[in-house]
Amino acid sequence: MEAKASLDTWTIIFLVVGIQGLFLAVMIYMRRSGVNYLLGSLILTFSLCLLYYVAFWTRYVQFLPFHVGITQGFTYLFGPLAYLYIRSNKKELAFNAWHLLPYILFVVFFFSRTYLHPSLQTKAITIQVIIQNLHLLSYTALIFHWLQRQKTLQNGMLKDFLWKRKVAWAFFGYALSFLGYYLLVWTSTLKIEYDYAISFASSFFIYFIGYQGFQHPDVLKVQETPRYDRSTLSDSAARSILATIKMHMATQKPYLDSDLKLQQLAEQLSFSAHHISQVINDLEKQNFSDFINIYRVNAARQMLADPTMCDKKIIHVAYDSGFNNKASFNNAFKKFTGQPPSEYRNKQLNPNEAHSN
Repeated sequence: MEAKASLDTWTIIFLVVGIQGLFLAVMIYMRRSGVNYLLGSLILTFSLCLLYYVAFWTRYVQFLPFHVGITQGFTYLFGPLAYLYIRSNKKELAFNAWHLLPYILFVVFFFSRTYLHPSLQTKAITIQVIIQNLHLLSYTALIFHWLQRQKTLQNGMLKDFLWKRKVAWAFFGYALSFLGYYLLVWTSTLKIEYDYAISFASSFFIYFIGYQGFQHPDVLKVQETPRYDRSTLSDSAARSILATIKMHMATQKPYLDSDLKLQQLAEQLSFSAHHISQVINDLEKQNFSDFINIYRVNAARQMLADPTMCDKKIIHVAYDSGFNNKASFNNAFKKFTGQPPSEYRNKQLNPNEAHSN
């Protein structure tokens, strides 16, 4: 006699999270860029896997087609999707189909295991679970190894790096929960309250990406039609203008003028303000204010890291790098470096002390 299917409080919560995860995945897909297709697919697989767990715990799985069980193998997609997403950027999609091979092998195993003797099935499933854990931990290690190698964070890339580091830590938490669950199973210390451990971890990951995504608008914002699509400025002309702007910034350092405005820069370069704004928005993916402030922050970083200027007050560093007040300096500096100016100076001038902390 088949057990009666039913929902309890926790499975209802997980069901809601799974459905919300599907909605979140759709929102991310609407961003319409390759890198966000990877993130959307990661959330989608997490959500479908969570919904399968709900069906399993509530016994509704008995009413589902047999092949729905391949959802159990989505764990083999979590690592590759997270790794490829973190390695990709808006200009380059780091996709390699070989990363999908473990999941394909799982699907083959899933449909062929019914032909095995029952005793062999149990052993095969145990081995498969061990491989799943090793697979998750391996990709977690790959993710953090890649992040560790990222040393150059110029032109606004730090913000993207910090966001992806948050994704990496959330993924690490899931991998630990997955491993911890099976360690409890294998040591026969599993209690009923731990039986939902993986579902809790999946729910946290989905909500974490959703919450942090709203704090990181570039992830969830629907792709808009470029503001300058109707401009007659060609791509080569736009890149030529941008190169001229950057050369002017490097040689003349107009950003040191705290009152610098778009129109002033346009007059200095004999370009239209419209074209300067266009190339900065389209090619640098920044507004004019951020574009200028990055140069100012980099100038401040040089002064703060210079031992001969260790007695120079931070407010004077702010003024000398083009900011007109301490508040705007602190906000911009933290936005592009991830830390306050005083903390940055201390780490640069006292590296041993920073590492010991």
